Parts: sequence; C-alpha cells; structure tokens
Amino acid sequence: MRWITAGPVVEEDWNACTQTLEGHSGSVWSVAFSPDSKLVASGSGDKTVKMWDAATGTCTQTLAGHSRSHDVTSLKLFASWSGDAKLPYQYGISSDCRWITRDSENWLWLPPGYRPRCWAVAGSTIAAGCDSGRVLIMTLPADS
Repeated sequence: MRWITAGPVVEEDWNACTQTLEGHSGSVWSVAFSPDSKLVASGSGDKTVKMWDAATGTCTQTLAGHSRSHDVTSLKLFASWSGDAKLPYQYGISSDCRWITRDSENWLWLPPGYRPRCWAVAGSTIAAGCDSGRVLIMTLPADS
C-alpha cells in the first residue's frame, strides 16, 4: 500500500524521552539551558523557577516569591542554543508543536500530553515545558 510509509529505523530500546521532570504545579511557560548545558531552568504558572541537573533530573533549587499576579513566562538568564556548528542535525519543535523537527523536517511525532508550550535546544538535547507542569528532557541522535 502506497499510503503507508516507514519511519526512521531506531534501536529497540531507544527512547527519545530521556527524563520527565516533575515538580511544578502549574503549566511550564519557559525553559532554558545554562550555557554549559548542565542545568535546565523552568518557569511555571505556579510562580516558581526550578533549577534541574540536566544529567540526573534532580531539582537542585526552587526559586519562589514571584507576585501573585505574574506567572514566570520568560527566562532570560540563560542562552538557549549552544551554537555547536559541528552537529550534523539541527533539532527543534514544529510551529504547531506536534513534531520534533530535524533539519526543519517533521521527525518525531509528539502525543498531545507531551506537546510543549515552550522549549530550549542545546546541541542534540531538547528541554520542553508542558501544560501538565512537566519538563521533558529528550536527548536525540547526535550523528547519522
């Protein structure tokens, strides 16, 4: 049948979602990587900023005290793109937030509960903030 297409071949035990970080009680509105890609910051409708160890998923710090009327919607303290020109692929999120893209082509479909409100890219790793309050960290293939 011509309407069925095969996706990319991946290893049987491969899982794009390396970590799901839980701890916010509101939608995650902003995520950013530290310049060295070792930390992920997430800002939420629960009026907190959480700092996460990108390798272990451990919440290292919670910053609270934002006013009652303001969600944390922007994190300007970190650079969100590593700019590593040596990577063979450039990853991102499609404009409708339904796909992870690779070189601007739809590559990995995201189920509705995992579609991001915000995201940041550092090399081949994407951090995505969801309405559920989760932060997903996905490490994707860095080479062909």
